[in-house]
Amino acid sequence: MGLDHHSPYTMVPNPNWSPIWFEYCTRVQPRHTDYAGVVWHGSYIEWMEAARIDALRSVGLEYVDLVKEGCDLPVIDLSLRYQQAMWMEDTVIVRSRLNKVEKIRLSWDQHIFTANRDQPCILGQVTLVPLNSESKRILRKFPPRLQDAVSQMSSKPSA
Repeated sequence: MGLDHHSPYTMVPNPNWSPIWFEYCTRVQPRHTDYAGVVWHGSYIEWMEAARIDALRSVGLEYVDLVKEGCDLPVIDLSLRYQQAMWMEDTVIVRSRLNKVEKIRLSWDQHIFTANRDQPCILGQVTLVPLNSESKRILRKFPPRLQDAVSQMSSKPSA
């Protein structure tokens, strides 16, 4: 695929965190585009969410189980920087990493590529917080299963 994990486009990771990137792949369908075949901006947000859920799954946390335990992870901050348009039938690669955790805020870097480009089409940042699904109040600490997932995502890979 030609993706360089050390390219200059990436943000400098927090030194307390390992830059573990998770990849999620999909394809641009007609429903993701406007009348001209260009990807509609809301599609990027949908793919970023799917990529975060997939990253959690890859470290053993099914999002549905987190919800069953009464925890949700709403977005409290989101930014996208558009670098290049994407088109119908493009193969999409969303690279995601948990960049930092501040108290109970989970900050993600999410870069969206097409399979034929080494540079990202979209640079995204998303911040989530754990929320009690019933009371709608922000939790003061992560539920144990979420804490375990965060620890796995931030640990240095073994050499």
